[in-house]
Amino acid sequence: MRMRLRWAFLFAALVVLLAASATVTAQIPYYGQYNRGQDVVPVYEGWMPNPDGTFTMYFGYLNRNYQEELDIPLGPDNNFDSDTDRGQPTHFYPRRHFFVFQVVVPKDLGAERRLVWTLRIRGKTNVAGFNRTGKSIMKS
Repeated sequence: MRMRLRWAFLFAALVVLLAASATVTAQIPYYGQYNRGQDVVPVYEGWMPNPDGTFTMYFGYLNRNYQEELDIPLGPDNNFDSDTDRGQPTHFYPRRHFFVFQVVVPKDLGAERRLVWTLRIRGKTNVAGFNRTGKSIMKS
């Protein structure tokens, strides 16, 4: 009986110790987590064909900051190839955001057959999009 009680006490102590350890660990940010000072990465999410032969392409983004919201106005630092405005965001909330906006493109996508979203901030250029071979373009 005493042996069982001793093992039960040891098991309970171990559970409490593990729970306390998990709580402390959850409060410590992992190495590489930044609240401020990082860039934004555009993400090409995919495409779907439309009945009229055009395509709808979907985009999201990853703001690498855990707290800082960033603004990148339309223009040379936030554009699609030669097109400045395709409905892309100019305000970027922290972390990952899926399917933020969509772009409808003609079935041939023009002569170069590509659509690339470019974001530049803090000296870093990141791109995401689609090229003529049907492959995703992502460069960070």
